[in-house]
Amino acid sequence: MQFIKSGILSTYQDTGRNTYRYLGINPNGAIDLMAVRLLNILLQNQENEAAIEIHFPSPEIYFENNTIIAVGGADFNPYLTDKSQNEIEINNWQCTFVSAGTTLKFKKRHWGQRAYIAVKGGFPATEWLGSKSTNNLLGFNGISPNHYLSIPEHTKPAVLPYLGFSMRPPYSASPTIRLIKGNEFDALTAESKERLEKQEFTISQHSNRMGYRLVGGALSLENPLELISSAVDFGTIQLLPDGQLIILMADHQTTGGYPRLGNVISADLPILAQCGPKDVLKFQFISQAEAEELLILREKEIKKLKAGIDLVETFR
Repeated sequence: MQFIKSGILSTYQDTGRNTYRYLGINPNGAIDLMAVRLLNILLQNQENEAAIEIHFPSPEIYFENNTIIAVGGADFNPYLTDKSQNEIEINNWQCTFVSAGTTLKFKKRHWGQRAYIAVKGGFPATEWLGSKSTNNLLGFNGISPNHYLSIPEHTKPAVLPYLGFSMRPPYSASPTIRLIKGNEFDALTAESKERLEKQEFTISQHSNRMGYRLVGGALSLENPLELISSAVDFGTIQLLPDGQLIILMADHQTTGGYPRLGNVISADLPILAQCGPKDVLKFQFISQAEAEELLILREKEIKKLKAGIDLVETFR
């Protein structure tokens, strides 16, 4: 396959290189990790196989071999053009057979910020520290025009699995994101604690894969804090010196010295992943026990999906 156009910030992303944070190496990985896992399950890949994370304007990808792909996450109106330049619209969250000589394109961003392209058998991109995820700071696994990969060839199967609506993440441009309280939450003034949960925050244009900067009424601490840099994670919410907030995202640093007011629960990270500049968020605190229960429930549903896909393959 060859990238005729690379699109804006197209990268390889899998579940990240999480076991090297003690060395100060940031994890990278997909911002919408759930989308990558679901697409790989549909294709019967390993869940941690890399997909291509794309934004709009999106890439154009030419396939020289017959293969099977799945697209999900944001809806960028994907379609194929064959050798005769006929347009064939394809659906998100469904495995699609792609004939040799076909090009994958995207027409329009309907909603969401990031779409993902996965192929059956995975992308043979270079692996570093157990991950194929692009690291732009190091120039590792970048994607540029004419970038080429030799991907596995597959025949057209009798069944092309798709993802039911009940399993698709409940994306929204103005979601309520659930949090558990962070270590420094109680250092806020009473007014700021109330404001954090009741007011709306807008995602700033100054946001990227490292973090979302939020704009809202400034928050303040009861007393100034001098903190030693401590571990942070994807979803950690920090209070900046100007009283505004930042939510750390997939390319986050491994430690930080700003007050940690909360952490986005794992079940809501995919919803946050599809938000972008000018989208509006609200926050709701829940207990750690509730967050764990939501995560367990989600993982049970994923196991059912995997069992269903395996059953279809067994009786094909």
